[in-house]
Amino acid sequence: MAHAPIRAVDRLFDIVEAIQVRNGAGVSELASALDMPKSTIHGHLATLRDRGYLEQDETNDYHLSLQFLTLGGAVRQGRTIYGHVEPLLAELAEETGESVNYVVESQGKLVFVGSVSGKDGIRTEVDIGFTTDLHTTPEGKLTLAHLPEPRRAAIIDQIEFPIDNSVGRAAFTAELEAIREQGFAHGNETIIKNVTTISAPVIDNEDRFYGTIVVAGPSLRFTDERLDDVTETLRYKIGKLNIDLSYEGTRPVTENQVRTAGPNQ
Repeated sequence: MAHAPIRAVDRLFDIVEAIQVRNGAGVSELASALDMPKSTIHGHLATLRDRGYLEQDETNDYHLSLQFLTLGGAVRQGRTIYGHVEPLLAELAEETGESVNYVVESQGKLVFVGSVSGKDGIRTEVDIGFTTDLHTTPEGKLTLAHLPEPRRAAIIDQIEFPIDNSVGRAAFTAELEAIREQGFAHGNETIIKNVTTISAPVIDNEDRFYGTIVVAGPSLRFTDERLDDVTETLRYKIGKLNIDLSYEGTRPVTENQVRTAGPNQ
């Protein structure tokens, strides 16, 4: 049953998101940008400040506080297996020298929830919390390919085909099946220009899918030989994690702990 949105809550989040996008803003700026009365803006800001979610600087502009980081960290620990993945990201970053990320599907999007940079790792604007469409990157397609069929179909239903004016639904679905069969994905159709990624899924012995590990680096550095070496390292390291997850006594209850879907599911 659909419910009408609560306008006050809508306004509150409009304000929070406007402050985040602007990296800080004052009452007048927010009132103008959001077409709200200054009194309404001020009331919401005062409430958020008193609850510890906003801070004011010397110019009286408001900024999001680290209280949001506390919430985000708790969500990451409680809704993903980041506690298990974090040491692996560090190992892979040290061994490959590249940037290594942990990504999951959430609300139909690909979300970056962890990142460690090796000594030669590239610096980009893709931070933790960054989201993008699943069908736009190799790691997104790999993630989509390992979701249960009903979930995968629901997300595919939201894609406007043909993609790039050429790829239809049938061809895209076949591509996902091929990626799933291969067990990893790589390519340079990535978020950042001239960057190549190599990704592999985290799956336990009961076919529960927990997300995707991604190694990223400059395309010029990723020769065919380099691709093979990094792919082998990535799959070996993730294989060890998959075994640990399979035999762990207590599994976390997570948004991203789902049974993967085979062709006949």
